[in-house]
Amino acid sequence: MQKTSLRPHPKEILALITLTALYAVTRLHDLTRLPMFSDEAIYIHWAQIILSDPDQLLIPLTDGKQPLFMWLNVVTLALFEDPLVAGRMVSVLAGWASMWGVYLIGRDLFRRRVGAVAALLYALIPYTLFFDRLALTDSLLTAFGVWSLRWALHIALETREPVTAFRVLGVLWGLALWTKASALLLLPVPVLIFLFWQVHKRPGFWMQLGVAVAIPLLMNLFIHYLGPAVRVPGRLPFLHHLGYFIPVEDLVRFPVMIWLRNLWVTHEFFATYMTAPLAVLFVVGLVPLIRHKDRRELALWSAFFFPALGIVLVAQGFFSRYFLPMIPAVLLIVAVTADRLAVSIPKRLQARASGSPALQTGVLAVLVLSLSAAAAVWDAKLLRDPKTAPLHELDRLLYVEGMNSGYGVKEAAQYLKAEAAKNKAQRGYEMYLMVPPLPGNPAEGISVYLFGDPNVIVVPAFWWPEKPLLPDSNHFTRRPSIYELFPRVRRHAHLLDFAFFIYPNTTYPQERFLQVNPTFHKAWTHPKPDGKHAVDLFQNFTKKLELDLPTLGRR
Repeated sequence: MQKTSLRPHPKEILALITLTALYAVTRLHDLTRLPMFSDEAIYIHWAQIILSDPDQLLIPLTDGKQPLFMWLNVVTLALFEDPLVAGRMVSVLAGWASMWGVYLIGRDLFRRRVGAVAALLYALIPYTLFFDRLALTDSLLTAFGVWSLRWALHIALETREPVTAFRVLGVLWGLALWTKASALLLLPVPVLIFLFWQVHKRPGFWMQLGVAVAIPLLMNLFIHYLGPAVRVPGRLPFLHHLGYFIPVEDLVRFPVMIWLRNLWVTHEFFATYMTAPLAVLFVVGLVPLIRHKDRRELALWSAFFFPALGIVLVAQGFFSRYFLPMIPAVLLIVAVTADRLAVSIPKRLQARASGSPALQTGVLAVLVLSLSAAAAVWDAKLLRDPKTAPLHELDRLLYVEGMNSGYGVKEAAQYLKAEAAKNKAQRGYEMYLMVPPLPGNPAEGISVYLFGDPNVIVVPAFWWPEKPLLPDSNHFTRRPSIYELFPRVRRHAHLLDFAFFIYPNTTYPQERFLQVNPTFHKAWTHPKPDGKHAVDLFQNFTKKLELDLPTLGRR
């Protein structure tokens, strides 16, 4: 086993402190400027449920989702008053872990300045900046991918005791699979690294690899054995939704057109969030790989290429965030390429003292500034106002303009809080808020902001839209949330006399809704930035209508 001799140098410590400060500024500045996206609302709501009732520890499994992000969010909910800040802090901390991992991989595989450049790019490029500021599972998965790569390299380079290293790798695999099912795409990368360094020829390799594989299997069997069954229609255990995958019968026919479409969309994502200078240097990095076939770079290219290829080959539909775990490998390749250019450019120009470390550092600094300039402009737009950021068209629809975006959600919650307080003062009892049996915004985001409000009682209308919102008897049944079946409690129907209903993102027309529920009217609305969608709140006035009808008759 080799010993690593890279001890922290004062300049290195200063550089790492500077990188951490830069990372903190870019991630924490106005963290809630972009409102709560639909998936964020679901995850944070689950964490709130778990925090209020630890018996619901595995509630994400009811939707076929892995629970680790929500468990970590439970901790941050206890630390931050704003639930959106609490959720996004999990991703911020995960991104910080990824940046450190990127630095250490670059340092140990090549040299310190390669690690520093890669870490700097991680802090600056739009791809990581955008998703490290969202309460989604992808930043956490990326962190486990980076550290799995690091420990696989420890095994390959024999810089750690193998028995311990394999066990750490197994735990990291298990945690990644507790985070998101797409972690399956990252698992082959360490195995490929073992082949590049011929680790499989070392004594005891297969036994240790078997232990490493057994750890995530046991971890996932444990939670799925103890967890509840999937309850959300159309969902599956672990894989969440089969609609995200190309059907097997289509795969065996080699769907070339689907693959070409996936490749084009993938290209669009990288062109949008990697910036042109960085993408060019990434492609230039292929030249030394082809020439020298250095297994260190081969390992990095594998960490990018094979997971990305897996998405292109099997995905029926995907989002830009799915590629986030591959970005650290891209940045390391770019950093190595920039470092090589910093050495070769002075030689090609026949500059004096071309081998001078100071001159090489200067050239590298110019290259890094060139790479960072476009990213900094993009970042400034995102941090100042996400609506002006040059997001990909699909992401603009998801995070900014469409019904899944969070615009109007917090404002609706504030309106309902005020109405609930007024209702309690005037009528002496809590306000009832009916929510549709559909996950996501706007209902889930509003529920996040109202969670724990003593003046609001949430009623999951699990019978809607098959039946009208108001019960046809003197009672209705209430359960804790759309994800929980029990306990069910019967309540008197008159409690819904002034109830609000959050209209969902659905194809069910509002005109039809008003015909079937004539006592409801639109009480509040907030348009989305595209002007085509809105957050709509309807209120029931059954009791008011009954009181007004005799008066109207006398007129």
